Amino acid sequence: MISTSWLKKSELFEALEEHQLNALISHAKIESLPEGKTIFHEGEKATHLYVLIEGAVDLSVATQEQIGFMSSKIQKEGETFGIPSLLEPFRYNVTAKCLFPSKLLIIRSDYLREKMEEDPRMGLLIMRKLASIYFHRLNDLRKGVISFFKGVPPKKQ
Repeated sequence: MISTSWLKKSELFEALEEHQLNALISHAKIESLPEGKTIFHEGEKATHLYVLIEGAVDLSVATQEQIGFMSSKIQKEGETFGIPSLLEPFRYNVTAKCLFPSKLLIIRSDYLREKMEEDPRMGLLIMRKLASIYFHRLNDLRKGVISFFKGVPPKKQ
């Protein structure tokens, strides 16, 4: 069982109050998944938000070249993924796959969106944090792409 104090340490829900955290926990489930298990595929309808309890998850974007630099890892306890489940058009923009046996807290996104509408302060706090998470992940991705291309020799003409 996950406690409100644990959920408060997670990256997305750290600003929420006890009663808000209790509402989320009461409608969440914990699932243990084996190494190699695909949690969701890019393009699928986004129905759940995930918080890593333990393990590691790879988030990858399909590319024609399949070179692998369009990938990031969720490996810190409390990290959130499946964020498109809170943003229109509610489709996952990556494929999530367990790198190791992993334990996840899973929250139905329709329930979470409903709670965010009922409690606008909760919604504002979550959306602020969501924007911050996306901003930092975008910057990390940019750094990875720049690093990748620095190692690629220029084409000779």
